[in-house]
This record gives sequence, structure tokens and C-alpha cells, in this order.
Amino acid sequence: MSRLDNYEILNQLKYIDGITIADNKGIILFTIKFNPQFHSDILEHEEIVGESLFSVFPTLNEKTSTLLNAMKTGGPIFKDKQEFVDFRGRKIETTNISLPIKAHGKVIGAIELSKEISKENPNLNNAIEINSEMFKANKRLVENIQPERAKYTLKDIITNNEQMKKLKRLTEKIAKGSSPVFIYGETGTGKELFAQSLHNASNRAQKPFITQNCAAIPESLIESILFGTTKGSFTGAENNPGLFEIAEGGTIFLDEINSMPINLQSKLLRVLQDGYVRRLGDKNIRKIDVRVITASNKRPEDCVKDGDMRLDLYYRLCVMTLNIPPLRERKDDIKLLLEFFISKYNDLLHKNVNSISKTVYDFLLKYSWPGNVRELEHIVEYAINQIDDWEDTLQMKDIEERIKNFIQHNEEEVQIEPLKEAVARLERRMIEKAIHQTKSNVSQAAKLLGIPRQTLQNKIKFYEIMPKS
Repeated sequence: MSRLDNYEILNQLKYIDGITIADNKGIILFTIKFNPQFHSDILEHEEIVGESLFSVFPTLNEKTSTLLNAMKTGGPIFKDKQEFVDFRGRKIETTNISLPIKAHGKVIGAIELSKEISKENPNLNNAIEINSEMFKANKRLVENIQPERAKYTLKDIITNNEQMKKLKRLTEKIAKGSSPVFIYGETGTGKELFAQSLHNASNRAQKPFITQNCAAIPESLIESILFGTTKGSFTGAENNPGLFEIAEGGTIFLDEINSMPINLQSKLLRVLQDGYVRRLGDKNIRKIDVRVITASNKRPEDCVKDGDMRLDLYYRLCVMTLNIPPLRERKDDIKLLLEFFISKYNDLLHKNVNSISKTVYDFLLKYSWPGNVRELEHIVEYAINQIDDWEDTLQMKDIEERIKNFIQHNEEEVQIEPLKEAVARLERRMIEKAIHQTKSNVSQAAKLLGIPRQTLQNKIKFYEIMPKS
């Protein structure tokens, strides 16, 4: 038996007759045969699924089974000839490659590709050809269940705003340390974007980045999810690591930390102070090395004031803080973000939008953005879905259904009325303002509004606007 570091041996297999997957206890979870002559005595795969490898193939043992050896060594194993007798007494010879399946750094099973060599001329027409290049390209194919990874970096934070640029510089500085970081800002401002960027700017970048929204799971489950369980600690409990253990060496990001039950916050505090976790029902403690980043849509001081966070936990979590400003306070980013989102959804939706009307742009600048950057992205996605394939400019008609919030949040008291009338009134007001600002120069006003001069003249006539001479 030899290790395969570069998988050249797959070229020798050329085809496979069958695939078998077993768990780390040797129980067959899945099997399929592509060649009817392979295991011809086994008519249906259900016949052996759920059975032990040793009951189906009684001549195999822990030393001779390539599946079990792949699990034991944690690496691919090739055997050019394996002889065994199946449960029907039939002698079989195969060439196998066995690949471990890993989850959270632990081997949970293995997959085996088999080619039968019992016959001189196997039935190639019913075999499946394999391409060894796909195995060479990415070794993680055999370790496809991995801890989460952070995909965003500081370069992905698009901004022209000076406050945001300062935050990016601060994030880069504090990434070098291991102190806890508290990120706060309104919904949709990009708190997780900063958390991932911080992780990727640190020396933990190659380690796991684990995210958990504390408001997304029931109170009864959050302790076991974060800290793990031991077998027998409650009905059905098994020995499972918690998210802190899974994040070993990396970062754990706890969003909406103010939703964590107060009684559980004391356990989190001990983890931060001592660097140990204790699984639910366990007598032992486990040393961990994990950086903790937390987030909330409320100021941390308000979380304490409202009774959502313990004061002692506040001091531990808020060693460093990042306050992400809302979009309405950095409207100099809107043009840049629009360009980014339009490009993104052009690609995804196969459209060719390359501009927006001045009317739409002015509207976006005036809007209060309660949903922040996330809401802006949704509006762009909605508009590009709406636009016809032949159009290249976003108009007010493309976002009509999305401006209801604007009307509701307008400082003026608004009467409920048909949406088209509200849009028309807003359009008339903008045209009047442009005419006034350009001292009735229709050509200049058209440029300000981003529409052709003839279109503006038609609208002036339609709305019966009288330019001052």
C-alpha cells in the first residue's frame, strides 16, 4: 500500500466499475456499480447498505481493507490488487483507490473507487471513465466538508468615504492582534464584511472563520452549539465539538450578541478570560485558541443599558470597537456602489445597463436608506430584473414599486395616493428645480436630469411647466 501525493495512479485505472462509501465505523452508507458484471450477485445496492464491510466481505479485516486504512491514515491509499471473498463466497480481485472524507479536521468516512481485474476484459461500455486531472486540481475534493472560511477582504469594502477609509485602516491595524472586537452598526451596513476582512488580514487567515447568529437559534440549543456536547448529557446527545472547538486557531464571529441569553453570557465570559471550553455535561475542559469578534445593531453601551449584555462581558468584548456608519451618512459612496452592483447584476442577469437617469440618481441620494447597503443592492437587483433586454439606462419606472418607502420616510406628510401620481409629482418637482437652477436653460437642465433635451421639452409641455424668461 502506498500514499498518493499527486494521484498519477488514477491514470492507470482509466475507468471504474463501482463506488463504495463507508463511515468511520465500517458501515456501508452508499454503493453503486456501473458494470453489471461487478458484484453480479448483488442485484440492488440496498442489499448491502447499512451492513458492515466485514459482514459483506468476511475475508477483509482492519489491516486488509483499503477503506479503513484510508480512514486510519487520513490520506489517499492505492492498492493495485486486493483479493477478497464476498458474502456469497465469490472470489473477487480489484484495483482500488480509497480517499478519506473529512469534516472539521476529523475523518468521518471514506470513498473507494474500484476497478475489477478478476476478468481479462471487463465490460468497458458500462464502466465510468475517470479524469485524474480533477483530483490533481484540488485535493480538497476528498476533504469536501470543511470549516467555514472568510471570503471577503478589505479590498472588497468599496468606499470613497473618509470615515470608512479610516475604519479600513483601523481594521488592518487591529487584525495583527488577538484582542476581541465588537462591531456595531445598523442592519445592512456590512458588519460581517468587516469581520471577514479582519480575519483575512490577520495571521489566522488560513484557519477557520466560524459565524453564528445568536438570534437565529433557540435558547435551549445555543449552549450545545457553541460549546459542544458529551454523550448522555441529554437524550440523544453524542460527543460533538462546539463551534469554539471547530474554530480552533481561527476566528468565531457571534452576530447579534445582544440576543445571547444572560445566563449563557457568563460561560462566554469564562471562555474569554481563561481560554478553555467545557462541553455540555462534560467534566473536562479543553484549551482553545480562538479570536472572538461580536456584532450588534445597537451600540454596546446601549446593550448594557437595556439589559441585553452583562457589564463584565461588555468590558471583555469591547477591547476594540468598529462603528460602521449608515449609508445615509456616506452618500458619497452611492455612485461607487451603484456601479459595482450594476456590473454584478448585469453579469448575473445578462443585461447591459450602463447608466441611470438623473432622476433616479437624485432620488437615491435623497432616500434615507433604512436598509443601508443591502437595501441599495436589492433595489439595483430589482431594477435590472425589471428592465427590458434592449434598454441600457435605469429609469424611475424600473424602481416604482421600491419608492414606497421613500414616500413613507419623506419629511413631508404624505397622502395615500396612486403610486404613479406620486412619481409624477416627484418628477415634476425635479424638473422645476432643474429649470430654476439653470435659469431656464433647457439644454443644461436636460444634462442635469440625464435625459435628452427633446424628452425634457416633452415633459415640460406635459406638466405645463412655464420656464422663466
